[in-house]
Amino acid sequence: MARTSMWFVVSGLSLLAAASALAAPKQLKPSGKVTASEGMLHDAFAFDESGGKLATIQFTAKGTVQLVVGPPGGKPRASDISSFTATPEKILGLGGHWFVVSNEGQRRAAIVDGSGHIRRTTQSFDDCEVSMSPKAFVAVSEKNEPSGGRRFTIQAYKPDGGTLMLQDMVVEGNGTVAGGGGVTFLGFTNSHFAAMVERPGAYNRKTDARQPPQFALWDVKSGKAGPGKTPPKLENFLEYVHKRGEKPDQPAVIVLAEGQKGYELVGPGEKVRPLNLTLPVQDYDPASLQQRQVGNKVVFSLLADRPGRKKGDMKEETRFALDFFSLDPGSGKVSVIGEIGLPDKQPYPWSAGGNKIAVSRKTADGNHEILIYSR
Repeated sequence: MARTSMWFVVSGLSLLAAASALAAPKQLKPSGKVTASEGMLHDAFAFDESGGKLATIQFTAKGTVQLVVGPPGGKPRASDISSFTATPEKILGLGGHWFVVSNEGQRRAAIVDGSGHIRRTTQSFDDCEVSMSPKAFVAVSEKNEPSGGRRFTIQAYKPDGGTLMLQDMVVEGNGTVAGGGGVTFLGFTNSHFAAMVERPGAYNRKTDARQPPQFALWDVKSGKAGPGKTPPKLENFLEYVHKRGEKPDQPAVIVLAEGQKGYELVGPGEKVRPLNLTLPVQDYDPASLQQRQVGNKVVFSLLADRPGRKKGDMKEETRFALDFFSLDPGSGKVSVIGEIGLPDKQPYPWSAGGNKIAVSRKTADGNHEILIYSR
């Protein structure tokens, strides 16, 4: 799905130079472990914002699907969600509620309250995200129209299941917004509550020339555009819009720099900045980047592949590792949290909340366990 984002002017764009060779980050040691009390543990799990509660999925020996929620290492509460799904895909936590996403031919989500009851289920959708401002679960679908245009359906729900928005937005085949008076759609921003649109510049009869284009935010719910602005440097602005659109649900997003030789921080405000990892970029698989908004910071991970290091089990120094970092979007400063040694390059799902990180891995018997790390 094509996604771009709101206006800002790019300043100080440059490629990231490789950092000098430094020692690998410290090894993180688990402070807790979550296993299935019965049956099997699924690899869908999530912390709440505070890190005080972890939600997991368990398949019981009786064939039921349970959502298990509780403090890591504490006494959890289990609720049966078999009536909603037999194949959950992921969990998202927000405001004391949980959004369990299934993908059985089409994606849907069940909104589960703090007592374990399913409050409601959503319509089907293509993709979903969590918005922090406003706090909402946002689901998006895109469908081609017979006329050649595209129809976007946006669903937004409050943490307790109340509907914030259920709206369609149609983009004609020529790129203009249906009913928008000729504005051109560039992409969504603010978790799909708004879109960036372009207005043609005014025509000056005296000079027989058209003024530079203006850009405005289109309110998806009201179907109206806000005041227009003309960026000082159009080329930089359009590059920012393209980069920012890679993750419209976050106020700041990390993207690969040109040539995949480093990373850039896009946003907040009017900035695109090179991101200094303080560690050798060449150690990492550039496509392995995962990032989560945790409070006012961004926690992200990269898969390290250091051929010069010896192979071994999870307790030894290994060639492969999952390295975690914390980013302050305001200053652009990156802090190294630490790393977890891995036996291979397979994906290892993780979630972060508060000062905790949870990482899933397979055990010798093929089951899953979740290790908890404090940062």
